[in-house]
Amino acid sequence: MKRTVSSLWARIALLVAFLAVLTSGCAPFMKMNPPADSDKPLPVPTGDGSCWLHTAANMLAGAGYGTGTTVQTRADDIFADMNANYGTANGGWVDAALQWWLGTANNTWTTNPYSVVTVYGNKTLIPWANTNGAQDIGNELRTCHMVGLSISRPTGQGGSGGHAITAWGDNFTTRNALTTNPGGVRVSDSDTDNGGDVQVYTYDAYTNPNPGGPNEGNGWYFSYGTPHPFIKHIVTLAPTSGPLGPNSVRVTGSYKIHQTKKQQASDLHYRVGTDVDILTYATWLDWPVPAPTITEAQPRRELTVDWNLSEKMMPQCTWVTISTEFVEPSWNSISYHDVYFTYPDGKGDKFPDLIWKVETPEIEKADKIPNVTGGYVIGGFDIYDPKIPDEPAVQYRLVHQYLYNQSPEIHTLLLAGSPGFEVRDLRFTHSYGLPTKQELWRFEKWMTQVDKVYTLSDKPVRISIDFKGQLPYPEGDRGTGERNPIVK
Repeated sequence: MKRTVSSLWARIALLVAFLAVLTSGCAPFMKMNPPADSDKPLPVPTGDGSCWLHTAANMLAGAGYGTGTTVQTRADDIFADMNANYGTANGGWVDAALQWWLGTANNTWTTNPYSVVTVYGNKTLIPWANTNGAQDIGNELRTCHMVGLSISRPTGQGGSGGHAITAWGDNFTTRNALTTNPGGVRVSDSDTDNGGDVQVYTYDAYTNPNPGGPNEGNGWYFSYGTPHPFIKHIVTLAPTSGPLGPNSVRVTGSYKIHQTKKQQASDLHYRVGTDVDILTYATWLDWPVPAPTITEAQPRRELTVDWNLSEKMMPQCTWVTISTEFVEPSWNSISYHDVYFTYPDGKGDKFPDLIWKVETPEIEKADKIPNVTGGYVIGGFDIYDPKIPDEPAVQYRLVHQYLYNQSPEIHTLLLAGSPGFEVRDLRFTHSYGLPTKQELWRFEKWMTQVDKVYTLSDKPVRISIDFKGQLPYPEGDRGTGERNPIVK
């Protein structure tokens, strides 16, 4: 891959990358994008009360159920099963549809841990009385949970009956747990596709519901038509045990590449995967373009991702970061394959493949650290083509979560990839809180650095991560989940 970038162009590239990060920092949170959006026929037929079935189908598809290679085709497949049983003429409740489908022969993935259906609120025309309700919805989405909302308009204003929609995100940018209520909610809705598959609404203040219009008392009203309806009934679909499943962990792989051709890139493609079934996933760019097309492997262990950059073509000397977050039931592992740009005149060169895993064995006789439940290992390294030794082909950051509160800790990084490429500048640090995507690329105070250069091949190299004498870090109460001050 030829690279002839002057120092001036390099400085311009850094500026463009910085501006791209600023732009991406404003991107709202989405659990997955694109999400499932099972729809009624449009215009919506009179008497079609199937919104609860569409919402349940979206939630199940997000959890990996159904037949098809995309989250959308699986949602449509699940809805077809529900339609055959219930029809569309009558209303119902999302939890009932979830429990029915999970117990039928349509559920061919019987080892999928998503089987816990939890209900909040009520099935009457009363708002959900939870002052932190918007925050709680956001935090459910930031774990492994899928979320469905049932809403109603105030009585006397078309308030008989109700509607169901699927929640996927909010206006906050962080993937960390929320500590305050967000100002809005992002949903997919079987009754509307105006503006695309995701609709965005703003919440009214809980203590001043539905300003200027009728209401049924305090609750979470939002700007879905006039008068604003309220949320009354919330359903979550979750793994069998715990907020992330029995032993589930988060893993992030952030792969930064350089667009070097004079032509502007029109598309970006890659495959990203792991070695276990993915519970939930999200993949994104720090480049402001619409959601990609994502095809899922079966079993769901790899995604093929295609980004259309035509709305904002990518010029020469632009660094762009591909980030992927998986929630997995066991070890942390991410692989990137077939990473390349396409251009108006054809396909560009492939960037090197990379496969990594971090192992953190549990030590039965280790001392237990109080007020700690695991932590995060953060790693960084650069990948070089030996033919072009002065500029990295790829820059990489990773986040590995572990759940043990033990001392000592033993962490080992395994690396494999395109033969002949070199891995240099390996460095590691540690946090008891999940770093944001902006923080991940701003780490400067690395706790451990490895001077050795490793050559990638099909056989993994093993690299010990030595935090001896440096953990717990920092000293003090580490049970709050707050991020460590290790970023300048």
